[in-house]
Amino acid sequence: MTSILMGRDSPRIEELGARRGRKLDMIFYPAVLVAGMVVVLCTPLRARAEVAPPCSPLNRSNLVPCALSASLLVRAEAEELEAARGREKAVSSVLPSNPVLELSAARRTSGSTEANNWYVTLNQEVEVAGQRGVRRDGASAALRAQSQRIVVSRRVTAARAWVTFFEALAASEEQRLTARLTEITRRVSTVAQARADLGLAAPVEADVAMATTMATAAAQLRAVRQVKQTEAALAALLGLDPLEAAVQVEGELNPIAGVSEALKTYTAASLARRPEVLAAEAEAQAQERRADSFRRSRIPNPTLSVFAQNDGLNERVFGAGLSFPIPLPGNIGQTFIGEIAEAEALARRARTGRQQTERDIRLDIATAAQMFESTTQEVELFAKERLDRAEAGLESLAGEVEAGHLAVRDAVVSQQALIDLLNAHIEARREWCVASVDLARALGLPLEESAQ
Repeated sequence: MTSILMGRDSPRIEELGARRGRKLDMIFYPAVLVAGMVVVLCTPLRARAEVAPPCSPLNRSNLVPCALSASLLVRAEAEELEAARGREKAVSSVLPSNPVLELSAARRTSGSTEANNWYVTLNQEVEVAGQRGVRRDGASAALRAQSQRIVVSRRVTAARAWVTFFEALAASEEQRLTARLTEITRRVSTVAQARADLGLAAPVEADVAMATTMATAAAQLRAVRQVKQTEAALAALLGLDPLEAAVQVEGELNPIAGVSEALKTYTAASLARRPEVLAAEAEAQAQERRADSFRRSRIPNPTLSVFAQNDGLNERVFGAGLSFPIPLPGNIGQTFIGEIAEAEALARRARTGRQQTERDIRLDIATAAQMFESTTQEVELFAKERLDRAEAGLESLAGEVEAGHLAVRDAVVSQQALIDLLNAHIEARREWCVASVDLARALGLPLEESAQ
């Protein structure tokens, strides 16, 4: 009956199956298509996110990432971190040594009787004093210390990059200024020489104007040289060839933001969270765990053994054994006296180094804060109105001399004073920016994480 019904309804069943299959196809294929489109669209986005930012020209947003990616110091500390992880893995094994399997065979003859003897022994050393846990704690402390050293190396690299960046900006700005000043002083010198030739001024005044022009031209050459040197320093910082690569910079000569607020909120508790201090403390803990491991190693580790023998005239023997090493006092046996003394001394040395690091940090903060405050006040002396008037005065000096409103000697003196003012402004801003980097570094700000 069942076969009859199935045979009778088989076309209908096939039609229902086909409809159901088409419905599944209508759901499945669009879903696959949508998933494929998502994969195709997301892959370029991910690739773009993983691409390193371009490093030329350098600006405040790509400076630190580019410097960190090319830093050999950071790379070396990262390799040392991998070595520390390897040491931690090396001391994580459960057994202190691998089991030892001993096999031996012999042939026994007694009169007319002969037998083949064999001996099998399995030995395993077992730690009973908790040496493994202490070794793992020591390796973990050393790993923490190295992790903090990586943070220190990244911050040192970032601070160096910021200082070089500000030096390059100051050099570029000074080059532009000296180029303008050279042209202005040349115009004044030309007017002074013309007035001297006409007998309207003493020849010495023309000579003084020419000397000022030569001094300004020499300053321009020094500025160009400083630009080339800072570009070479930036190229070396980015892992490029300083002889071939020329790195351009862009940005304003303004200090790192937020250092004043960080100085106000800095407390003594912040000192304990510095990576330099944490690294020294972790190193001390690692040496203490090392000394504790040597102390525990004085306790004899038993060796368990099981054996099976075919001894005598084919006599089977099975058994187990327990053995202990015999500790000997003094310098006769191995007591790890020297290793313990060394590890304890290194632990004390690490803690002494931590205290010295804390002293150095306090001194660096005090010095950097004073320098930043002083340079801030110095920059504030250069009001924008005064600088604009100085630049306008330089531009009008040649015309004033030509019109006879100003003597050549007075023009030269005024010209030199205005030049010194503009140069001092650039130097003050450079020192202000470098002081902000020093203060940020002293306060332990995460320069390696922020793009100011």
